[in-house]
Amino acid sequence: MRRPPKWTDGITFLLASNDPAPHSDRSQVIMLVRLSSDNKAATVVSIPPDSWVPVPGHGVAKMSSVSAFGGPSLMVHTVETLTGIRVDHFATTDLTGFRAMAQVVGGIDRVDPSVADPAERQQEALRALISTIVSSGVLSSPSRAHDFAGTVSRYVQFDDILTMSALQSLAFRLRELDPSAVTFVTAPISDGARAGQLWEALRQNQITRYLESTPQ
Repeated sequence: MRRPPKWTDGITFLLASNDPAPHSDRSQVIMLVRLSSDNKAATVVSIPPDSWVPVPGHGVAKMSSVSAFGGPSLMVHTVETLTGIRVDHFATTDLTGFRAMAQVVGGIDRVDPSVADPAERQQEALRALISTIVSSGVLSSPSRAHDFAGTVSRYVQFDDILTMSALQSLAFRLRELDPSAVTFVTAPISDGARAGQLWEALRQNQITRYLESTPQ
């Protein structure tokens, strides 16, 4: 399996949240998160779970069903094939895990009920969680970051490469992240040309230029 080249700056995560239905192994939320090398900015790209995408070895299928075919490794391979972007780490959680992380920082504001699009609701919830984590000061010291990382590790499953020590270090470094510098985008998978422009912008760290030149 040939993978996209590894970038020398920043980190790319693939985040997935499982469907809360009993015995379901489908992914309800799929997000590609690109963290800048200075940890001060990030781009979060939501990949709609109902998007039809080419799945290596399985033809074309909905993004939500990829994990059921081959677990996290196939999910990573599918996203890398789709985007041409190297995934450094994979993380998965569920609604219980999201609520636990929100609780440890004192809760988050409810998502505006007028937001009907599922991808936009997911983005708003994540935006609120990031903002609260930073503003709460939970990452302001190594000891508090260590405790927060411990909570995260109980409710979020990571790949084997991201060790507990590395997670704690990352949590502390994220104190530099400015919530206003986190850009949220929904991938236009059904529009091949626009999607290609998005992936190229993300590869070249030019997401702002993409947003300015592409109608949302």
